[in-house]
Amino acid sequence: MPQQRKFFPGWLVVTSGFVIMATCYTIFVNCMSLFQPLIVSDLGISLAQYNISNAISTVVSVVGSLVIGHVADKVSGRVLGSLTVIATSAVLAGMSFVGELWQVYVLFAVSGCFAVASTRLLISLVTANWFTAKRGLAISIALSGSGFGGAILSPIVSSLIVSVGWRSAFLVLAAVCIVAAPALTAPSFPPTRDEIGLKPLGENPGDPFVSTAGDKDEHTAPEVSVGWSRIKKSPAFWLLVVAFLFMGLVNGAILPNQVTNMTSVTVNGAKIVTGGHDPMWAGTVLSAYMVTVVIAKISLGAIYDRFGLRFGNILGSVACIIACVALCFPTTDLGPIVAAVSFGIGTCMGTITPTIAASKQFGMADLGKVTGTITSLEMVGGTVGAIVSGVLFDATGSFASTWIVCLACSVVMLVFLLASEPIAAKIRAALARGLSPAQISHARSSEFRAAPSTIYRWIERGYAGMSNMDLRRKVGYRPRRRAAPAPTPHGPERSFSAFSALPNSL
Repeated sequence: MPQQRKFFPGWLVVTSGFVIMATCYTIFVNCMSLFQPLIVSDLGISLAQYNISNAISTVVSVVGSLVIGHVADKVSGRVLGSLTVIATSAVLAGMSFVGELWQVYVLFAVSGCFAVASTRLLISLVTANWFTAKRGLAISIALSGSGFGGAILSPIVSSLIVSVGWRSAFLVLAAVCIVAAPALTAPSFPPTRDEIGLKPLGENPGDPFVSTAGDKDEHTAPEVSVGWSRIKKSPAFWLLVVAFLFMGLVNGAILPNQVTNMTSVTVNGAKIVTGGHDPMWAGTVLSAYMVTVVIAKISLGAIYDRFGLRFGNILGSVACIIACVALCFPTTDLGPIVAAVSFGIGTCMGTITPTIAASKQFGMADLGKVTGTITSLEMVGGTVGAIVSGVLFDATGSFASTWIVCLACSVVMLVFLLASEPIAAKIRAALARGLSPAQISHARSSEFRAAPSTIYRWIERGYAGMSNMDLRRKVGYRPRRRAAPAPTPHGPERSFSAFSALPNSL
């Protein structure tokens, strides 16, 4: 048995991604609201004029996701990661010197491309390329840096603004990004795995045997690269894209309105009581939501690894459905609490799932293009959700109609996610039949550890669309209910004997 590798360098990539999300991403996504009243006051502009900058950032991030998704398939993670950090730091430094509104718009446009779009997408893609086993866990840990950073940086930034002023605070944050993030990015993002002679975790000779999520998936087929020309014509891809468009719509509607839904709001001088709760109580509920997000981001990735894509999608979608129902009862104590915890789980699908779903359904070769397209349409959905929620509230004086729309979107999202998976599996199975035994053996080596001759018999007998566990059941193998004291993979010899013993009529 090969000696188990003590440390896999891919975890450095995870660490680097965590730090970048905790600094570059968090500052623009979670901390910019702290600067809003001061910038508006100093520049002598209106709140509406300032808020246009957020819209500009969103629009640019949609386009940026598409571009970065295509570029990431060709350019090394080290180059793109370093560029992202440097650009983010430059924008933060530039914000300290703004004197005109147009300058704010330009800087927010740059931040939309790099700090918002590039960070999350790039980190997901680079991390996914380093892992076959534990891919979901690795991606979720890297992206959870945003929640950690939000909890740590928010009070720090508030103190900085009070002590040194908002302009100097921007310079300090720029220094934090340019010092902390590249120091980890350069060594942790090697140009390619091949240049250091490594395969993804789960495919190296020294890696322990790790069951993949496919063991739990009914519609699992070999992990082969479908190819962009096939992907963009496949209903499976567009079902996935539309599903996350609805995910974005739900996020865009709930995120800016969840506190107002619990309390009250004044519109044109008239106070509208929505939930009627005290703002301090609402703040406590919001804190519970943020804690849930941090935990859920890490847990959801592990759930995808352990129980499969279908189970994770059902869990996240059902959590969104429960949250939408609970939001319809804002005057109760239980409704907002259930909504906060449930949505804390469901909203993580929008961050964690696109890369995981894309890699499992369509392979790794065009992961950037697929994930970039999904992410960009998800952002479009977020913009639509924010606008629609405002229009519906102005028309009705209540958020109830918004939550009903979000409920319908969550149900459609679940249906589309479940429909996409088996279609993609059929495409992968069909492509697998066109590969040589050696190619298929390489594609599923971490899962089956079988000789090419064994794989050939498997393909010949029509089992291309079966998962590892389903295949084992087919040949009469029954896994132990209790964990063995040492790993006991189903080896090539046993596989060959089992396949040879199968009657040709099966």
